[in-house]
Amino acid sequence: MVAQAEGVSKSQMVAWGATPDEADSMLGLWSVYFGQTPFTGLQRRAAASPLSLPDLLRVEKHVAKVKKQRDKWVLRAQLSTSAPEDIDRLAKAFLDEHEPKKAPEMGFRSRRLADRDRFVFDTDKLLGARLRAVLGAKRGSLEELEEALDKAAGPGLPEAVVKLNLIVPLDADLRLVHTDAQDGREAVFRTVEGATLTGAQVLNAKFEESGRVLAVHPAEGKINLYDTERFANPKQFMAAALMNPTCSWPGCYAPAVECQVNHVVAVKNGGLTNMNNLVMACGYHNGVNDDDRCGFTRRGKKLRGYLDILDGVGCRIAYPGASAQFNASAYRFPADLTAA
Repeated sequence: MVAQAEGVSKSQMVAWGATPDEADSMLGLWSVYFGQTPFTGLQRRAAASPLSLPDLLRVEKHVAKVKKQRDKWVLRAQLSTSAPEDIDRLAKAFLDEHEPKKAPEMGFRSRRLADRDRFVFDTDKLLGARLRAVLGAKRGSLEELEEALDKAAGPGLPEAVVKLNLIVPLDADLRLVHTDAQDGREAVFRTVEGATLTGAQVLNAKFEESGRVLAVHPAEGKINLYDTERFANPKQFMAAALMNPTCSWPGCYAPAVECQVNHVVAVKNGGLTNMNNLVMACGYHNGVNDDDRCGFTRRGKKLRGYLDILDGVGCRIAYPGASAQFNASAYRFPADLTAA
């Protein structure tokens, strides 16, 4: 049947009753089994195949998994001259020998499942069996497991260092004079006594540990991001991440470190890159976000809403005029409690 496709166009096949996909498949098979190739001997063997069109397509599905051209033709010639019920078995044996799967690397990875973290260790079988035995016998005894790990590490190995992130609500009697954190300038406050203090001076009076601190005013929202040793870089990303540790879209648990910074008012609509216009969004929700805030596409398709920012916290508006929806992980400060 495949040989009869020589010189026949797709439109002719469709006129004879074939679907466009069937016509494409037939022409594709003809170019493989009767077209130009340096492997003419293997091609002649494959072209003599008694298999039906669906079986030949199944053969090509297996052949597509092979990288080298000669190996492709060897497998094609073998499968096309085999019984239909043997195709899958022979293909698997060939692929296991010529295209072995890459062995997984030993190590550690984590996976986020809803509001839980799952940790996975890739180890050899013996070590894995020992770990399962220990964890099974000591289920719930994390202190004993930690003690065993400390003994195994020994004094020569470095310990994990935790970087502390703090959000500091500021006193309501501090009047914000100006903040231009987006261009690197310092935030300035005025006390009720008339003295002026920078944001760093306010925070340095309370904290001396190394870590990042986000200043949050009860009325103004997030003011600036400070590091008690030095300024964070980039501070805008970290400030948005501290207010929304995960994607700002309700129900999404993608961590902020894997998210993108979304402009609440899109740049194309005149939005600026400053702290009051930035929220965290994963790649998917950043893509489906309705930048124009109209609720519908030009063809009338309903969109999924858009991200907004309320008192410094990222939220979702399902449609124009709808109430704000916050992610459960979002930071809430006093000025935002009633708005949520």
